[in-house]
Amino acid sequence: MAKETLLFQVKTSREWILETFDKVSVEDMTKIPEGFKNNIHWQLGHVAGMMELPTAALTDSKPDDGKRFQKYFGYGTSPDDFDDETPSIDEIKALLEGQVPRLEDITEESLDEDLPREFMGMTKRYEQLSFMIIHEALHAGKIQEMSKLIK
Repeated sequence: MAKETLLFQVKTSREWILETFDKVSVEDMTKIPEGFKNNIHWQLGHVAGMMELPTAALTDSKPDDGKRFQKYFGYGTSPDDFDDETPSIDEIKALLEGQVPRLEDITEESLDEDLPREFMGMTKRYEQLSFMIIHEALHAGKIQEMSKLIK
């Protein structure tokens, strides 16, 4: 039951995120709107990188993308940190599109596993995934707000 609910929620929030690629040009994704510290490129990379942490753990994938994405899109980073190795918009889109299908194969048992270490007071994988869904929805709102300001 928890799996079905979490998958519904992650699919819904991910649809909101993926709509960005149809509504905002790559050029506009690199603009930093007044009053913000980052741009839509950063927001999308941040969402992809953060969701990769529980996705990799739940699907027994290597978190290489997650680590790389944290370097450029983790907490405290900004587009000022971007260089030639920064994941491109296309790379981010591919990771975002691939995460939900990977999560569809998780089990209720894997969701109930303990985290290797406490994460913001959470101790179970389902708690971490649930938090990441809320986090993603928050950033979907930020992206919508930013896209209105840059048009």
